[in-house]
Amino acid sequence: MQHGDISRTGEGPAALRDLILAQTHRGAGVPVLLRTAAAGPEEVRPYGATAYRVQVDLASRLLDGDDLGEHEPGSLEATLLERPLLALNFHRIRGRNQGVVREQLARAAELGRSFDLDGPEQAPGEVRVLVGFYDGFARTADFAAGLCVELGLRGVFFPIFHAPTSGRLLTDAQLGEIGRTHEVGWHTTSHVAAAEVDDANLEHEVVEPFRRVERAVGRPPRIGAWRGGTRFDPDQLGNRAVAGLGLTHLVSNWSVERV
Repeated sequence: MQHGDISRTGEGPAALRDLILAQTHRGAGVPVLLRTAAAGPEEVRPYGATAYRVQVDLASRLLDGDDLGEHEPGSLEATLLERPLLALNFHRIRGRNQGVVREQLARAAELGRSFDLDGPEQAPGEVRVLVGFYDGFARTADFAAGLCVELGLRGVFFPIFHAPTSGRLLTDAQLGEIGRTHEVGWHTTSHVAAAEVDDANLEHEVVEPFRRVERAVGRPPRIGAWRGGTRFDPDQLGNRAVAGLGLTHLVSNWSVERV
């Protein structure tokens, strides 16, 4: 099972976006080794396309059981492998891809326990697995939630609530059921990016989905993500809002970081 075939050209935001979209359209999970600590001041472009490719390549090799080799102390590779957090990011899972997804998740479950906000501190060298399901497609979530339970994994679900042309989304009742076993996070109402939030849509896109998850699950969401996988930026209105609501962690293309 090979997952690391990604383009080596381009560095800017457009190149990163195109790369991630190309991965997503394959219908399987996108493996990424996520940072859990901020980059050091000596790192150049620690959150750009080049770093992302390193994080995907290393995650792919880990998932495939390849030899990860030796890495220079202080390098990105060494930092990621000190406490490996293997993310598998899923969007819509179609029936024809369910076999591959099952294989990916079974292999991930063999590598380590699930990422859990209530779990013990990760030990050096210990692999943790963050299985993320984005955008709230009901058929995907139904398959994924059951499979994760079967494999002993705790998934993290990031629902949206308005996508008129994208298929059936999860209901509040389904979210409540998922939240009994898995983590239900926050991901805006209609799949917007942090830069698209302003005073006019703040309540609808940020506050309402936060409160809706809280009502459905019985507790406020603790972890969230923006469309496009951007990092937490306190200068942006939407990020200040989710921090004020009580969100504690944000998942980006590169990291899981405390808000």
